[in-house]
Amino acid sequence: MKNVIVTISIAAVLITGSATAQQVNRPLATEGMQSLQMNTRNISRVHVRAMRDFLKRDKTASNVDWMIVETGYVARYTDKSNSNCRTVYNNRGDFVYTIRQYYENKMPRDIRSIVKREYYDYTITLVEQIEEMRKPLVYVVHLEDATTLKNVRVSERDMEVMTEYMKSKP
Repeated sequence: MKNVIVTISIAAVLITGSATAQQVNRPLATEGMQSLQMNTRNISRVHVRAMRDFLKRDKTASNVDWMIVETGYVARYTDKSNSNCRTVYNNRGDFVYTIRQYYENKMPRDIRSIVKREYYDYTITLVEQIEEMRKPLVYVVHLEDATTLKNVRVSERDMEVMTEYMKSKP
């Protein structure tokens, strides 16, 4: 009963949050996820440990949408800087990872300089910041020029090309 009351309280706080976030052209991947509508009956299906950790982890989250996946729970939301975010928890409600998506203008300067030093002619189209427990931050930077698309991984000041595609000629 206590868990239901806590969950209802949390749901009320999340529902009344502000809705001033901007929409980003590239949606977060949500294939195979069952969306939970923000009401007291469905929000109670989220593990209490996951809900508590989420509220501590990102106090400024808005537009939160919880989903149930085969291996746990996913919270999709917008953070204080209007970045699209996804935080994943396992079936026991333990934190697994968070991915924040944003554009070049919100990218940390040191990471931007590492990428631009080598790929100065490329346009940064998207940045994904991946945070995992007890691991260094990883940035996946999506780059584009006239003929090529590249995804570059930057972590602990090291950079490597993950994927590279050639654009088709018109």
